[in-house]
Amino acid sequence: MLFIIWGHAFPEVFTPFIYSFNVPLFFIVSGYLYKRDESFNIFLKKNFISLIIPYLLLCLIKDFSHIIKYYNDIPELLKFPIGVFGGFHTFMNAPAAKNLWFVYTLFLIKAIFHFARGARNLTLCAVLCVTASIIAGYCNYHPLWAVTNMFLALPCFLFGYAASVLFREKLLMSVKAIKSCKPAYVILCIAILLVLQFLLSSLNGCVLMFKGFYGSNILLFYLLGLSGTVAIFLISVLLDNIKYKVVGVISAGTMVILQFHRDLYHPLGKMVKNLTVGGVCEGVLSLLASFLVLLAFVPIIMLLHKYFPLIIGNRKYMQCQYFRCYEQQQRQQL
Repeated sequence: MLFIIWGHAFPEVFTPFIYSFNVPLFFIVSGYLYKRDESFNIFLKKNFISLIIPYLLLCLIKDFSHIIKYYNDIPELLKFPIGVFGGFHTFMNAPAAKNLWFVYTLFLIKAIFHFARGARNLTLCAVLCVTASIIAGYCNYHPLWAVTNMFLALPCFLFGYAASVLFREKLLMSVKAIKSCKPAYVILCIAILLVLQFLLSSLNGCVLMFKGFYGSNILLFYLLGLSGTVAIFLISVLLDNIKYKVVGVISAGTMVILQFHRDLYHPLGKMVKNLTVGGVCEGVLSLLASFLVLLAFVPIIMLLHKYFPLIIGNRKYMQCQYFRCYEQQQRQQL
């Protein structure tokens, strides 16, 4: 979430670097945490509560001023529900899903994964999506539509899902191995990865997944998405011993942050622009401002969790159980 907010600050020097992995990381993590439901009814019920209802409510809250403004202009008013239900970022110059295109795309991908059972079918879907992305890039076709965004996002989701199914135990063991290393070595590896990420991202150009734009090279796009995920994974392992409830709160309210972080960042962004003339200094200050915005959402999410849980999909302050369960098993074996 920090990199999503920082990306929307558009720091001149760091924008290609941030966008090279921040949204791909989101889909890779979602794929890793995905579990196929036994029936379509269970799938629909679970995602209706956790994704669809929050999506509709947050879109309504965000764009309520548009509804009030055009309440007596039926053609203009109808653009909003068409855009929201259709998954458009904006629709005919009217607001729609906006930043929540990710949620719409995620639901579509989960639906495909539910029905396309088997490695062969999922691989075929990924190949078709990559092919469609290449054709769209060649034709310079980049609509602000969550359905076409799925072409780039589905392979990222598949990477995460494959890592969970095929390599979960090895990943869990790698966490233990990384923790046993000297932190200086891990920090050095992270620094090398981030420097390479920065250099290669400048070659690929700025990635804009909300319009299905992968930069100059689609293979480099996926490579950078994976390498950025590895870097964040290593950082997460280093920070694993730091236990703060705030992390779980942020995790529970990601959709709220997605939809409203620009509103909170706007005044801080003006201050950053006034204090700097661009360059690295602007990037660092915008990162600090993004971190403050992220923390500002914590009490908001806690209030929503208490009084309006439907808005956050009834999510609780939970942390990932995989690593914790693995550590418990190791203790029992010892």
